[in-house]
Order: sequence, then structure tokens, then C-alpha cells
Amino acid sequence: MEITRRQEDFIRKMIDLYRELQGPFHYTYVAERLGINPFTAYDMLRLLEKKGIVTSQYHLAEDKSGPGRSEIFFLPTTEAHRVFARLTEDFGGQEWKALIEAVLLKVRSSTLQDRELVNDILTPIPPEGQGALRYCLEVMTVIALLLRRGNGRRLLFSCLPNILPSIESANPVNLSLLGGFALGILANENIDDRDWGRELIGHVRQYQALVVNMNPQLCRKLAASLREVFKPLEEVLPG
Repeated sequence: MEITRRQEDFIRKMIDLYRELQGPFHYTYVAERLGINPFTAYDMLRLLEKKGIVTSQYHLAEDKSGPGRSEIFFLPTTEAHRVFARLTEDFGGQEWKALIEAVLLKVRSSTLQDRELVNDILTPIPPEGQGALRYCLEVMTVIALLLRRGNGRRLLFSCLPNILPSIESANPVNLSLLGGFALGILANENIDDRDWGRELIGHVRQYQALVVNMNPQLCRKLAASLREVFKPLEEVLPG
């Protein structure tokens, strides 16, 4: 059974919603959560139903009675949970570990010049899933490396425990706050090249836009990866 990238992202968020509600959900709930048109959400759920990913059932509205008064609700099937488990495993696989090692190697070398950081670390911005996760990790790595020589680095790391007190508490709000905090520090840094400064700020804002829509599993994965990458910067690099 072929599942597209768009459908994978839809399944992740659908499972998150199901776990939150602990029961069947109306397609309008999914539309609101994903920020899409209700008709688009309904069509996607019907498509996933044909693939055995969801099942539908009719519920009579509490304030209505008589024929034609029932509403359709959806539930993820066992197959949906199997697909979700596979997608979750993908984020902990060898590919992700190799990425972390590659980033850590650049962090420990601390030989890159400012403009080389974006060209050497940042990848093009993929729209969703692991691509967005990778991009967000790399943006904050670049920020931490750029601040390694000044007071900004000490300020960032001193406030990090308050912004991200634990991996389990990671959510779109505090991850976005981390980006906003980085923007505030960058505003006080002396960046000679204004075009470079604007480019960097654009990356941080894109980071914020991406983390706002991350599901809880991706938020925890990003927080854990940031802590792993930031650790050598806190302990080894000069202030």
C-alpha cells in the first residue's frame, strides 16, 4: 500500500488528535487542527478509509433527532497505528543518528566562518516531517555556533533550561520561544554584513513557522537533538 508524504503527515496529526480526544473525531476537528478546509479534510479521510487507515461511523447529534440528523465520525484503524509506528521508528533510525554525528563534527571543529555556516550546514527547507525537523535543528545549531564567541552564547545557554526544562515538556510554544529568544540576541550582535544578518533572521523566522505546526513527537525529537548538539558548545567552546 502506497502512502504519500502528505498522507503520512496527515496520519501523524490524526493519531495525535485521536489520543488527545480518546475517541472518534469529526472531520471538522481535523480540519481545524491542520488549518485546512473542512472539505479537504473530509476527502482525505475518505481516501484513507479506502486504504484501510481509518474507519467511519455515524453518531446521532445530542441536540437532534429523527432521520438525517446523524453525523459522521472517524477512527484510526490498526493499520493506522502500524503506519504511525513505522513513521516514528524512522525518526530514530540510523539516518537521523548519522545526521546528528555530522552536525556534532562541525560543532566540535568550530572552524567555520560565518557565511560558510549556512552553505555548509543548512539544507533546503523541506515542507514537513523529518525534513522540517532537520532544518530546525540545523538553524539553531548555526545560531549557537555564531554566538560561540560572545556574551550571546552565555545568555542563550543560561536561559535554555527555563525555555526547555525537559525533553518531555517540549512543545511548539517553547520551541518557538527559543527562536524568538535567539532573534533577540542576534539583534544585539554586531553583524557587519547586513544582507547576511537579514538572511539569518529569515532562517530563524522560518524555524519558528515550522515548529508552530510540529506534533508532540517531533517536538520531543527536536528538543532531544538540540540538547545533544548544544552540549559540546556549552562545555568545550570558548566563551
